[in-house]
Amino acid sequence: MIIRKLTLKNIRSHMDSVVEFEEGFNCVVGGVGVGKTSILLSLHFVLFGEPLHRSYEYLLRENKNRGQVTVEFEHGGKTYRLTRALKRERNRIVQDTNELRLWENEKILAWGKLAAVQEQLQSIIGMDKKMFEEFVWIQQEKLKEILNMTPSERQRILDELFGFSSFQKAWERLLPYQRHYQAIKDTLERDPDVVGINDLKNQYEELASDLIKLQVEVETLQLEAEEAEKAFKEAEEKLRSLETLEKRINELKEEKSSISARLNENQGYIDNLKTLVTKKEKELNRVREFLEQLKTEKQKILTQFSKKNLSEIQTAIEKMDVKLTELRNKTAELRTNVEKLEETVLILEGESVCPTCQREIEPSYKEKLTSRLQFEKIKAEQEMIRLKVEMEGLETEYKEILNAKNRIEVLNAQINETQKSVREKEEEITNLNKEVSEREKLQKDLTVKFGKIEEEISKFKIEGVEKARKIREEKLLTYRKILDTIDHYKKLIEEKNTSLTLLEKRISNAEQKVIQKDTVESIVKIIGGLRIAYKEIIPRLRKTYIEGLREAIQSVLDSLTVEAEKSFYVEVDEEYTPNLVGDTGFKREAGFLSGGERTWLALAYRVGLGQLIMEAKTGQNLELLILDEPTEALGTEDKSIETLASAISNLKAVRQIITVTHSEELAKEASTRILVVKKEG
Repeated sequence: MIIRKLTLKNIRSHMDSVVEFEEGFNCVVGGVGVGKTSILLSLHFVLFGEPLHRSYEYLLRENKNRGQVTVEFEHGGKTYRLTRALKRERNRIVQDTNELRLWENEKILAWGKLAAVQEQLQSIIGMDKKMFEEFVWIQQEKLKEILNMTPSERQRILDELFGFSSFQKAWERLLPYQRHYQAIKDTLERDPDVVGINDLKNQYEELASDLIKLQVEVETLQLEAEEAEKAFKEAEEKLRSLETLEKRINELKEEKSSISARLNENQGYIDNLKTLVTKKEKELNRVREFLEQLKTEKQKILTQFSKKNLSEIQTAIEKMDVKLTELRNKTAELRTNVEKLEETVLILEGESVCPTCQREIEPSYKEKLTSRLQFEKIKAEQEMIRLKVEMEGLETEYKEILNAKNRIEVLNAQINETQKSVREKEEEITNLNKEVSEREKLQKDLTVKFGKIEEEISKFKIEGVEKARKIREEKLLTYRKILDTIDHYKKLIEEKNTSLTLLEKRISNAEQKVIQKDTVESIVKIIGGLRIAYKEIIPRLRKTYIEGLREAIQSVLDSLTVEAEKSFYVEVDEEYTPNLVGDTGFKREAGFLSGGERTWLALAYRVGLGQLIMEAKTGQNLELLILDEPTEALGTEDKSIETLASAISNLKAVRQIITVTHSEELAKEASTRILVVKKEG
């Protein structure tokens, strides 16, 4: 990964800064407090997003609510751009994921989600935050830190980095398993089933033989049971047939009793019907006699008035009614005339005035007129008497014929009612005679049926049923005895099967335990072998890694000292302690080296170790190295800063080196010098 450009907005002392880097030796130089370290902190933030401390307070510019960092870098021939932002929110500073973007050229790869962006970035650059902090970013006073460690501490840390500690932990973790499986092996070797597996197999064979004998016996008994069942079913079928017949006979007996009762009942009913017919015939004769009396009386009345029927009497009554009306009208007229004549006579007797014209008349005429009026009055009164006599005679005759008419009407009603009664009684007698005939026919049919039932009952013998019941019980008893014997043998078979199953399980378990014992023995051997291998592999792996580390250190050291025209050979012992061997073969430890030699060795060791770890864990080369104030505690008198600057310049194994320093002497040797100054305001 090669850093090309870093843009900072409102980050610590930077309001809006752009820092551009090149391949080779880049040196960020400036005075104290101008913002050099802020550049490294911003690079760390934009790449990994996590704060170095508990919060982002160290990054966001004071009194600013938002800040942003953008880095442009190259990797694998492609250009990438990553932007992260900070914002103040509820009295704390958090990442603003709305501004989070990762680009490849002009194509966006991930945005908005921290995990997605970080996963995509790590897949590109091949390292995480820990590797960056351990091998890329070498902070103040840590360049020579690894040389200043004690050998045991150095060995522990590098073994951890190379992953050797996992072998030691595996060796330790296998011990409980080794003890566990050894205990299982010892237990299995003492297990009674494992020891006595042959005895269990012999018991199994004996039980299996007994079981076969019982099964043969059961099969024989089952054949006998089938024959016994067949005989029982035949006896039961015969008994069922006889019992069905017996039931039929009992039903016939009940039917016989029922028919006998019906015969008696029906005969009694017939007798009652005949008695009733006789009674009804007598009643009919009496009604017929009464009817004749009514007809005789009617004919007598008609003969009395010389009439043939009621219509003629009705006609005579109507004529009499008309005649009486005429007589009454004539009588009324005559009475009116008599009254007028009497009134006129009275007027003439009192006055000599004409009652008609009111003129005075002579006495002779008055007398003559009075006599005439008296005569007319007497004549009218005589006529009235005659009419009255005639009318009284006619009224008497009218009443008699009217009474005769009413009587005939009553007689007609009685005759009709009596005739109806005669018809009803005749019909009732006819129906009764018909019912008597039907009952007599039924009586005959029941008598015939009664005889047939008696004949059928007489053929049945009850002794055959009792004998069939006895035979059936004997067959059933035999059948049940065989079944009980079969059940007994089956229980024995079941018990032996259970015993066989238990033995099978014990034998199977014993065989499994034998297999398990063999397996556990193999596991114990394997675990023992693994523990020996883990114990022995660490020195071998360490030796391999030490040789790789030595070669890496030697390669870097050769490039660092090429201009010094010095030749050194590096040796690394089992504790990763480096020693320099000169041309004369004299070996010196780091503590006995000059300042420049110590700087060369520290830088070569650090870079060589970083390359080895990067290649081992990511398969990529160490292309970027960041040195934060590498000149701390170095002076100009012994030319140690100059030596360091020269060494960094000659370090061609790393494509890009970025140093942050306040030393102008170190910056002079850089291929790219980046001056950081603080502007007023």
